This record gives sequence, structure tokens and C-alpha cells, in this order.
Amino acid sequence: MSHTAPPPSRSGGTGSLRLRHNRWRGLTVALAGGALLLVTGSWWATHPADLPVRDGHVTAVTTPGRPVYIGVYSGAADGRVLRLGGVHVRTDATVPVEVEPLLCRGGSVSVTADAAVFCREVVAPDGQQLGPEDSLVLRVTGDEAGAAFIGRVSVAYRSGLRVGTSPAGTSAVVAIVPPTAS
Repeated sequence: MSHTAPPPSRSGGTGSLRLRHNRWRGLTVALAGGALLLVTGSWWATHPADLPVRDGHVTAVTTPGRPVYIGVYSGAADGRVLRLGGVHVRTDATVPVEVEPLLCRGGSVSVTADAAVFCREVVAPDGQQLGPEDSLVLRVTGDEAGAAFIGRVSVAYRSGLRVGTSPAGTSAVVAIVPPTAS
């Protein structure tokens, strides 16, 4: 009597169980790798390098009702071309003041009564591009004598595929003094 082993079954047995187990392991590893890649890509896209900040502050003096323009950030400090989504300003003042962020195209300002002399164009920054030859300027106006401290601007921007919000530039101190009698 001779014994021959029966042919292996195609629909069962230990071989197919091992194959099914390896498929699930491969699928799990692929899904985990894809999730890790998605999380890493999302973090990269939402965390561009911070914009440069400077210590100290810019000091300006003006009279009631007369605007003063203060340069707080220069695109040359960074070298990137940024698509601006918004520029936010925080101000503490002893009297009501109006602080308006502006984009100075093709120039820069330290402190002046007329930014148009130093800028090719002065426009609202939202939706504009800020390049190395441009700068952010604050127009500060107060109708009463007093003082204002303006913190660093917070800039929402896009740099290539990356999107972020970052403090930028320097802070400013503005003294609004009554005109002297001559």
C-alpha cells in the first residue's frame, strides 16, 4: 500500500492564511506611511520660516491732526516675495489714534510726514505682493496730544506654497505734541 499526499488545497490551508496576513500588514504600513506623509506635508505647508524682527523701536513725533508715516518692516530684510493676506497692528495709546498699515512699493521709510516722496506707490497691503524692494509702513494720526506704543505688526502671508502668520519688523513709539507758538 502506498501513501501519497493529497494535493494542496487552493482555497484554504496555512499558505493562504499567511498570504492574507501579509496583505493586511502591507496595507496597514502603507496607510500609516501615507498618513505620516500627509501630516508632515500639512505641517510644512503651514509653518514657513518666521519673518525677521528687530529689537528696539522707531520713535516719531507729530502734531494733532497731522499723520506721520513710520517704516516698520523692509522686504529686503528677508528677500522672499510674500503674498500678503493681512497686516494686523496692536496699539496702546493715551489718546485715540488711528493706525493704518500700508505697503510702500519700491522704497522704504524710516519716519516722514509724506511717504509718497520715498515710495513709488503707497497702497493697502491686503492681497498685494511684498518683495525685497518694498516695505510696510504705518500711518499714525491722532487728534489730541498724547502718546502711542505700536507693537510689531503681525503679517498673514503666503510664500510659495507655504502659508503663515508671523510678527515682523520693529515696534514704534509716537508722541503727538501740540504745536509750539512762534
